[in-house]
Amino acid sequence: MGTHIHVYLDHNLPRFDDVNETVERLNGVLPTALDVRDYWRLVDPSARRNEEVWKAEPIDARLADKRMFYGPGALGLWVMKSTAKIHTGGRWRGFLSIEPLRRVHLAAFRDIAQAMGSAKMALCADSQDEPWDVFRAGGSQDECIAALRTALGPPQPSVDSIAPDVVAQVEHGVPSVWFLETIPAAAK
Repeated sequence: MGTHIHVYLDHNLPRFDDVNETVERLNGVLPTALDVRDYWRLVDPSARRNEEVWKAEPIDARLADKRMFYGPGALGLWVMKSTAKIHTGGRWRGFLSIEPLRRVHLAAFRDIAQAMGSAKMALCADSQDEPWDVFRAGGSQDECIAALRTALGPPQPSVDSIAPDVVAQVEHGVPSVWFLETIPAAAK
């Protein structure tokens, strides 16, 4: 299947389990999610990414401590009490080495982060178990970031322009890098 992209966020939802509030915020930034869907339709016409809006996964006892949402372009969001995580069908190696893929996903990630009220976002491969374990245990975004620092060292300087040595590593495997970006506050 490949290694996918994870983006760890904070959120300012009054209640993490308020499905309507979360869907409203996500649908408020729908254009960039639709751009991700359209990108995948262009590069892979067989892709089944037909969602038009964000939807909540049905709630059951297994999801008592989290809410899961799915939207256009194989984008997803898990919301827990103290943090949230974007996941996507996009692959980490492609994100690092294919500029159009990175550009369209970054725009969506930034909009989702801003809609959720996150002041920053940490991007990494989903194969990084340390932040994933912290997230699943209910840890904060800062704790997820600390786990990334411990596992991988400091973040790369810019997610907008990937260093050539990192791009070169894509040819031989999944680069062990991550990025930390500040998100501007939404205009009121």
